[in-house]
Amino acid sequence: MKRFLILFVVLIAALLGAGCGSDEKNADTGKKPEEKKSEAAAEAVAPNQTFKEIEFTNINWIMGAPDPEPTGGIWLWNKDRHPAGLDDQDWDHEDMLYVQASKKYQHQNINIEKLQVIDQDVVKIVVSWEKDIGREAPARDWVSVETGALDGKKFIVEDMEGKKVETQ
Repeated sequence: MKRFLILFVVLIAALLGAGCGSDEKNADTGKKPEEKKSEAAAEAVAPNQTFKEIEFTNINWIMGAPDPEPTGGIWLWNKDRHPAGLDDQDWDHEDMLYVQASKKYQHQNINIEKLQVIDQDVVKIVVSWEKDIGREAPARDWVSVETGALDGKKFIVEDMEGKKVETQ
């Protein structure tokens, strides 16, 4: 019985000693574990909104780009509807998206960076700007996409900073 009593006293002392250590850690900061957790939650940052993106390939016109359209706008060209000068494209496998900014953006060029599906029938075209002081043609860019990938879609054009780009 004496051994049992000694073992019991040692066990109680060990449990109390272990519990005191955690109180000392909380006493160092003077905060309860719940307060630490709420501070961490207050500092937490939600992720930015992400969208499904449509794959595309930039088009580099080796023999010179087609003439610009008379006004700014967004065109989706395919096998059935495209300018006469583009008959030699692979229309069976890809469509072409053409974006031309308004005359407001003179001496600049745009590069299409992303095609983000922001709604079932809306695609955001994200562009970056490139200064081109001697440029006479309007700011414009072309990309090829899989055939039918953009059928029935409406478009919004924004730059990398989220500012709307005028196309009309």
